[in-house]
Amino acid sequence: MENINFGIDLGTTNSGIGKFEAGKVNIYKNPVGFREVLPSVVAYRNGRILVGDKARELTTMQPEHVFSSFKRKMGSEHNYFVSATNENKTAIDFSVLVLKELLSFVGTPKPTAAVITIPASFGTVQSNATKTAGYQAGLEEVVLLQEPIAACLAYANTQNLSLDQEKKWLVYDFGGGTFDVALVRINHRELRVLDHEGNNFLGGLDIDNLMLEHLFCPVLEQQMGITNLWKQMVGADAPYYKLFVELLYKAEEAKKELSLKEEVYVELDMPEGFIEFPISRQAFNQLIEQKVEETIKLTKSLLNKNQIEDGAIERIVLVGGTTYIPYVRETLQQQFNTIVDSSIDPSTAIMVGASYYAGTKNRQPKEIKIEAATAPAATPTVPAQEIKLVYEVNSQDAEELITGVLANNFSGYYRLTRTDGGFDTGLIAFHSKFNEFVKLVPKAINQFQLRVFDKFQQMVLEKTDISINHGLYNISGQPLPNDICLEIDDTIGTTYLERIFKKNDILPLSKKIYKTASKTIMKGSGEQLVINVVEGLAAASPASNVCIGYIEISAEELPANLLKGTDIEISFKVSESRDLIIDIFISSIGLEINQVFNATSRQVSVRKIQAELENALQKIERDGPDLIDTDSMAQTLEELRITIIELLEELIHLEDDFITDKIYNLDERKIKLLQQVDGLLRNKELYVEIEEYQGLKTYIREHLLLNPDLKIDQVFQTTIKNEAQFLNSGQLSLIKAKIRDLHRLVREIYYQNDDSYIELFYQYSYIDADSYQDPDKLKVLIERGQIACTKKDYTEVKAIISQMYNLLKVKPEDSLRDQNGTLGLK
Repeated sequence: MENINFGIDLGTTNSGIGKFEAGKVNIYKNPVGFREVLPSVVAYRNGRILVGDKARELTTMQPEHVFSSFKRKMGSEHNYFVSATNENKTAIDFSVLVLKELLSFVGTPKPTAAVITIPASFGTVQSNATKTAGYQAGLEEVVLLQEPIAACLAYANTQNLSLDQEKKWLVYDFGGGTFDVALVRINHRELRVLDHEGNNFLGGLDIDNLMLEHLFCPVLEQQMGITNLWKQMVGADAPYYKLFVELLYKAEEAKKELSLKEEVYVELDMPEGFIEFPISRQAFNQLIEQKVEETIKLTKSLLNKNQIEDGAIERIVLVGGTTYIPYVRETLQQQFNTIVDSSIDPSTAIMVGASYYAGTKNRQPKEIKIEAATAPAATPTVPAQEIKLVYEVNSQDAEELITGVLANNFSGYYRLTRTDGGFDTGLIAFHSKFNEFVKLVPKAINQFQLRVFDKFQQMVLEKTDISINHGLYNISGQPLPNDICLEIDDTIGTTYLERIFKKNDILPLSKKIYKTASKTIMKGSGEQLVINVVEGLAAASPASNVCIGYIEISAEELPANLLKGTDIEISFKVSESRDLIIDIFISSIGLEINQVFNATSRQVSVRKIQAELENALQKIERDGPDLIDTDSMAQTLEELRITIIELLEELIHLEDDFITDKIYNLDERKIKLLQQVDGLLRNKELYVEIEEYQGLKTYIREHLLLNPDLKIDQVFQTTIKNEAQFLNSGQLSLIKAKIRDLHRLVREIYYQNDDSYIELFYQYSYIDADSYQDPDKLKVLIERGQIACTKKDYTEVKAIISQMYNLLKVKPEDSLRDQNGTLGLK
């Protein structure tokens, strides 16, 4: 079976393509300049579309026709206006042009399948946008691979590692547009990404913008005699947009030079005259300190949540062009005191790793097929489901054992051959099972062919896709970047997230769950059943997660009325490349829905970010003081409050920024910040709720010991079943629902005591007479009730309470009654 073999790094700044052949990766060079990378830049000139170096060179002459760093807006609704063609273009459109250019490097025939890399922090929407670009570029099959995994594969497969014990690495990927840090476990056989952190809007481009805003603009404002140059370059009208693009190019060049020199001179040929000014490495380091510190915080957060000490990290592998900056490497060395390894080329590592991965991926995997040859009627057949082959896909040994098991007491012959002709068992007789050691070509993918023959030496099956990698590291699967959750109703009128798949679960994934309707939906009522699937953090609020699948089933679409309590079956599937498939089945009304979600854009709004930050600030100021019980918690909460205020201040300035992608950076930071706020306040509130739960449970248990009651005990045992699971879920709604169930039992226990009805009678007596329909009748009932209470005639008391209840104009609500859901699902 043919492997994909082609790996593509679709980068923010540069892109590249490689191919796995005979155990090695060949990188296709850009015909222009014969370089290994292609600048991810598109330009329009004289009716032509330029991609790569020629497009980038046009930046200094016609910057308004040049487009770059569009990967940062992949998965967004942002449109670029191309004045040369009077069209709007998206990040997908430009990425298609880059991919087509890369595929042209290969020549003919062009690849029809490829592995394309994405940042580990890319959400489902961004991943879908990348796949769409691949398909539109002419690929028939696109497999996505997370960049830290690609970097690991490149490093592990090119360094001739000799590991006698397990190691833990950090892959520190600081690229042109994104930052990812991955925690990796590796031994002599296996490489696995355990966890990751990152920011999709933290990269070299942010440093370029900082240089332009804080090092270039002050000098130019003085020379040009103007103020607020930065806002005039990135604002709505942007009279200096052309200058912005040109200066951004100059900033990037100066940044590269500062990696080699202590001081560089920026030369600008302006209408006001020739301008030259110096930038020192010291000033540059001070400028980028905050950005680098942000990467350090993310890295330490990754280690902390995985309970790993700094000393447990054997090395930090550097990837991405921004890691060329000396200050970045020096800071990592100071902070983590371990090997900072830059032995692989940060610019090409991703495409090399993608190519290694592509070399192990079969095109369009299919189930085992059997081709039966003509044979006498008595020859036993071998059903496909009975065939089983066992062998190590990745091996460090010179030989590897292949075991074959066939059912039905099959007797015949087998023949195993290596497709290069270097190994051939010849025909060997066997009965039901065989074991064969096959010789492997070092540092290569070894393809084998198996043929099975009956006792008449007629071939009854053939298998051609046996592949064993020798001396090459591979991965068993890609981890899911975020929790995937379903929003459901609770019993108290709010919603919460139920985790379907957990972050770092290995793709692909599938799961079937059963829910019930939380409200009755009558046909024609205008009501709807909502299925909302989000990705992010299960313990956080639905608002701080991103919607990736949304289905509204209106009352008009239902074949029949949907009654509260009806069973609803929902199946979820997530492919390795993050396609989300949802199947809904409601057998009682004959409803079946199948939907595939591959949304390629989501909207980011300044107003929405502002509202969410302000809500979080109010939550801290309202709930924080009651929940603080330690100095460290108070300090953390204050730091979060200050950070929210700082983000709100940044948003004010952002309203004048229509050019850069700072809004996406702020949205990314907002999501992580809201998750921190949720986590901090939620943990304390969880503690309070769990205390109440434990108190109620103890009271009921002690009561049952003194007053056994089979009915109450059965309900009690059902309520506390799977206690560890819901108490450790982090879901307030689940715990509150259990507390309500226990309160119902406490109330039932309370009313088992007849004296409780006397107390209830007096509660009704104290209600204002105007609340009753017939005050005269009420007066009589109260007089009768007082006599019955004195005599302790409980039957009479209960009857009077019932009559008083019926006289009430507005019946009191049962505070413990389950609320109807808003989504219709629980």
